[in-house]
Amino acid sequence: MHRNKDVVLGEDGYTNRSNNAPANIFSLTSFVLAILKTVSPSPTRAIEYFQDDRNRAIRMLSGFH
Repeated sequence: MHRNKDVVLGEDGYTNRSNNAPANIFSLTSFVLAILKTVSPSPTRAIEYFQDDRNRAIRMLSGFH
C-alpha cells in the first residue's frame, strides 16, 4: 500500500507537516485508493479511467452512473 500512496499519489512529496496535516493526508489518500480500487485493481488504470472524463468521478461519488 505504501508504494501506491507514494508512487501513484506522491504522498512523500507533501511538505505540510504541521498540526493534523499528516494524519489528514493519510486519511485522504487512503480514501482515494479505496475509491480507485472499486474501478480497477490497478490504481494507475483507475486514474486513467477518470483522467479522460473527470465528471465520471463526480457521478460515481454522487451515486449517478
